[in-house]
Amino acid sequence: MNAAANMMPARRPLRVLHLRDSPWVDGPGRTILETGSHIDAQRVEYHIGAFASGGKHALVEGAQARGLNVHVIQDRRGIAAELVDRIVELIDRLQIDVLHTSEFRSNVLALLVRRRRPIKLACTAHGWIANDLRGRVFRAVDKFVLPRFDVVFLVSQATRNLVPRWWLPDRRVQVLPNALVLGVYGREIVETPRPKRDTSAGATVLNVGRLSPEKGQDLLLRAIAALAPRYPRLKLQFAGIGPLEQELRALAASLGIADRVEFLGYIDNMPKLYADIDLVVQSSFTEGMPNVILEAAYLRVPIVATAVGGTAEVVEHGKGAWLIPPHSLEALTAGIERYLRDPDGFARMGDAAHARVCAEFSFDVRTRKLMDVYERLCSVSA
Repeated sequence: MNAAANMMPARRPLRVLHLRDSPWVDGPGRTILETGSHIDAQRVEYHIGAFASGGKHALVEGAQARGLNVHVIQDRRGIAAELVDRIVELIDRLQIDVLHTSEFRSNVLALLVRRRRPIKLACTAHGWIANDLRGRVFRAVDKFVLPRFDVVFLVSQATRNLVPRWWLPDRRVQVLPNALVLGVYGREIVETPRPKRDTSAGATVLNVGRLSPEKGQDLLLRAIAALAPRYPRLKLQFAGIGPLEQELRALAASLGIADRVEFLGYIDNMPKLYADIDLVVQSSFTEGMPNVILEAAYLRVPIVATAVGGTAEVVEHGKGAWLIPPHSLEALTAGIERYLRDPDGFARMGDAAHARVCAEFSFDVRTRKLMDVYERLCSVSA
């Protein structure tokens, strides 16, 4: 190598700003934090832009605790010119190459930003929920917005299959499933064998997620009510918050099972909760790539789940979990009772599910794929 080559400046890392329009460390929030913690800083300098309007902000606090590059963007909600100004100022100051978004409002803001700066745009689409007029409007706008991004990450092959190629061609799409930090997530739990369960009289069933119509939690309450006479110690816990909480509480009371149902709210330490319960039940009508299924499978927790979204891409029916059709009270009730009658069989499925997550859903692998796409997007060789 000649002297001139030795004097050439080293290429700086690619710089990415990931905008987040939520303070919660939920599935997408955890993915952002883990990406920041696992990304190769010599290849990609990763920044998080968090919209905040005051009060506690779990995502910002989580990023700061990990020593990540996090920037608070003051926000009064809505899509205002001053918010676009703040994002543009941050992009200029940090010399950002790729702007990454993952929800409706940040998607729209990204397009407004690109009117003023020639920046590459990436988006993660977790799926589309349209429970009301607002949701349907957001979904319609997304269908207009996403084809204008340089790359759209979809969290499961099932989600990709929902999107027509004429609308979002393969050259603009990358399927990038959610993943877990193997060996770190729930380390103490995963290394401890789950005790043998006696379900002859009942068990504790756990549902994890937003309390919202698409999660089918009203159907789950009815299934518990149907099983209650035969299983006097059968209980149900909800981990999550959402607009349906009071409605679900009222339904539990009307079904005569209020004393069997517990609303836990937002849970910081999910691995400990998984260790304490008997069965995870996903009753959703729609999903993208459900983190709860990844987490429960990795920790060997027995699972009954609706075969929606990417669920079957994580756990195989009859081998890693018991999968059922959505919207079916009969199938949901039968699935839970199947576990109650055969906990040992479900324990074996839990072992198989754990092995599959370890083999196919490593966060290290996911992060390498993400960096490769960023670099291809900017025509930077890896």
